Amino acid sequence: METRGHLFAIGERELAEISSYCEIAKANRSIISLTELRQLTEADATEEDFLAAWDGNAVLASRYMIESGYIVEKGEGRQRSRDWVDAEERNRRRARLNFTTAEDFANICRGDRVKILAVAGGNSYTRARDGDDIDLFCVTTVDSLWLFMLKSLILARVYQLTRRSPPFCFSYVMDERRARAEFATPGDRLFARDALAAKVMVGAGFYRSLLGDGEWMERFFPRMYRRSYSQAAEAASQRGGESERRGSAALNTLLYLTVGSYVRMKAHLLNRRYRSKDNTAALFRVRIGKDHCVYESNRYHMLRGMYNGVKAERGR
Repeated sequence: METRGHLFAIGERELAEISSYCEIAKANRSIISLTELRQLTEADATEEDFLAAWDGNAVLASRYMIESGYIVEKGEGRQRSRDWVDAEERNRRRARLNFTTAEDFANICRGDRVKILAVAGGNSYTRARDGDDIDLFCVTTVDSLWLFMLKSLILARVYQLTRRSPPFCFSYVMDERRARAEFATPGDRLFARDALAAKVMVGAGFYRSLLGDGEWMERFFPRMYRRSYSQAAEAASQRGGESERRGSAALNTLLYLTVGSYVRMKAHLLNRRYRSKDNTAALFRVRIGKDHCVYESNRYHMLRGMYNGVKAERGR
């Protein structure tokens, strides 16, 4: 039997990371599980180590408790803490159902111009509140992005009406050239966590190659990076290669001008609705070009600032 050579203790470094990620979850109207916390921190410890060391840290013991594997604030009271856990469990069940729906939709959208179809956003974190869209991360072949958008927006609307599913939001769409550049350029913690949390339905092999381009993510989340890369490699070996076909630059430009105008108009109308409801956190901007279409909300920028506030990773 393997034995650990030391007793794990939660020091200042671990305390700072734990506190930061608990605050981030709270700001996102959620709670974090002990399993997720271990994936995010760099502490050389198992979940059992965390549990054993928790009460030994005066700050954590006074502020938080572990309830059914989740970290909840003690000030909430026992019943309120139980309510948080129940709500989180409902959100996770909803996310699992949404992923099944997304897989069904992906089978309709997949084609030889699609490099990746993946679930992103709250559903990829396995938590989805009532009324949330199903965010999608997509990568197309070069000069195919706006043909993909035209086809997929129509299919998504038909699917939603006929299956009564939650709306699909194509929140992060790029062609393969742009995606490789984005992943290869060192970014911040939130980009890394979103990329590593993506649940890939189509294109595991290409997703693995993007993670290979983005080795910088391992500095932030070494456990998550190794797990995501390993899972993508295994899925790619099981599914085999994906066929692909390059698009037309002229057609892509035409559709960028037309479908892109529709996307901007729809975003404007949706933002007007959010403003009328004083929902400033949901307000978003759309960054579009011939090779990308990306949605970024005020809440996303707020979370980015909080992630950037997490203490810098240890030097390597």
